[in-house]
Amino acid sequence: MCHTSPLRKLRPDNQVKKREIEDSYAQSVKSPAHFYGIDGCPSGWFYVGTDIDGECQFGVLENFSDISLFTNCAKLILVDIPIGLLSSGNPRRLCDTAARKAISPRGSSVFPAPARAALLEHSYTEGSEANRRAVGKKLSKQTWNIVPKIREVDEYMRSQDLQAKVREMHPEVAFWALNDSKPLHFGKKKQEGREERLEILTRFLPSAPDCYEDALNTYKRKDVAADDILDAMVGAVTAMHYPRIKTMPENPARDEEGLAMEIVYAF
Repeated sequence: MCHTSPLRKLRPDNQVKKREIEDSYAQSVKSPAHFYGIDGCPSGWFYVGTDIDGECQFGVLENFSDISLFTNCAKLILVDIPIGLLSSGNPRRLCDTAARKAISPRGSSVFPAPARAALLEHSYTEGSEANRRAVGKKLSKQTWNIVPKIREVDEYMRSQDLQAKVREMHPEVAFWALNDSKPLHFGKKKQEGREERLEILTRFLPSAPDCYEDALNTYKRKDVAADDILDAMVGAVTAMHYPRIKTMPENPARDEEGLAMEIVYAF
């Protein structure tokens, strides 16, 4: 069974107080989930939550800080966004290098995270140059396009003590791990790729097809893309394996803010 959260309609603005949103969320689900996957989407942050019995809920958060709705009861929240960031030296985090190697030939889906200095800039030209000064390499346009999301998560994580509960995942690494460490055959934008990923999810979460279809029918594609749904779902399914999780690399370094530079996956 799946439940949608009213957060899709209620926003933490001048008309709606945060407490009212929290109350509405609590009333909308049978019980709070313990495991969450979150992916950035055009309308904010799409999330899927589940419990050990496989009951799903999903919704859209306007702001990443709204995960405070989940943090008290959640055991693990996995986010498809770079968290620990480099400040100098090598232009590629060790976790990104390990991930690209592991999921080859689909390694190109893992692109280098920006240096933290790039987050301070507000144009591609300035951000790319700041990245070059910090780590010796300019940013791709693809990376720059998600810098606002990375900045939002970075600001939140540096203001909270949630490093053990809110962690980074990469969907293609997560699917690879759930698929017995075997690479997938199709890209996620293709119908065959969506079917391939949904089949993997269903092995661990029988309600996955219903959750996916319900989410597709709830949101317009301009607000939540089909692959946003699958990416959040694999985060939730991976989180369900807690504490049976590993990281790339095995002993991740921490950045200058103390955030782990890691990618979490199930085993």
